[in-house]
Amino acid sequence: MIHSFLKSKIGLKIREILEYKNFKLEDKHLGEQCYIFGDGVSIQNYDIHNFNDKIGIACNHFPFHKDFKKTNVKYAILSEPFYFMPFFDSIIKKRKVETIFSFNPISFHYREIVRDNPGINFFINLSNYIFFKGKNVFYLYKNILSNKNKSDSLCKEFNCDKGVLRRAISLAVFLGFKTIYLVGCDYLMIPSKFGHWYEKVSGYRDSKVDESYIDGFINKLKKNNINFKLVVPEKVESDLEIITYEDLFNCKTNFKKNEVLLSEENMKIFKMQNTMKL
Repeated sequence: MIHSFLKSKIGLKIREILEYKNFKLEDKHLGEQCYIFGDGVSIQNYDIHNFNDKIGIACNHFPFHKDFKKTNVKYAILSEPFYFMPFFDSIIKKRKVETIFSFNPISFHYREIVRDNPGINFFINLSNYIFFKGKNVFYLYKNILSNKNKSDSLCKEFNCDKGVLRRAISLAVFLGFKTIYLVGCDYLMIPSKFGHWYEKVSGYRDSKVDESYIDGFINKLKKNNINFKLVVPEKVESDLEIITYEDLFNCKTNFKKNEVLLSEENMKIFKMQNTMKL
């Protein structure tokens, strides 16, 4: 019901009011290159400070990385609907947490990251509007509204809320980036790899990544002259162009365990959620 309303003329007007800050960012980085940082386990092999030569877009939990501030991240996305709502875990996810008022412990402390980094624009799902506001907080919902009357919208053709990477890529395109380096996006490898840099468990999936993701979403962008490079710790197969960390920076990988990449404080926060393999 809410989705139908937001597609109506009145709903679109409301969205324009709530998402007005997005308009000033459209094509701000026209023709530039960027990194998109996922949460894949391959992050454990990299000295993150090397990735400060291009603007970065951080996905989900990457801002909790101990060396996050050594990057050049200017945008961050946490796209889960209602993620900043009190009782999110108990009502939406049906699980117990160890925080006051059943706040999701990670979202609770993510607010501190937002406040401590006023130079970074943080994008969250529009459903969180009444729960989280700030000068550097921006809202996204489905297609990103354009102020330039663009004839085609990527997210009208594809569901850009289906996974944070789609959301991040659609934002990068909106910002005008033409070359996108994907870092820690391990399920785009063949075979597809699972696991997060902040956890101990990782491995390979039984199935390949959804082919429609590459054949549809990514190839649509390639036809519009958006270039992709998948950063990997070592040579692997992929339907995308790959570049190894060593070739990119002319230095060897440097493996570090999850407990080294999380500060002691953030490790405690992650353990409070009781859903991670730490």
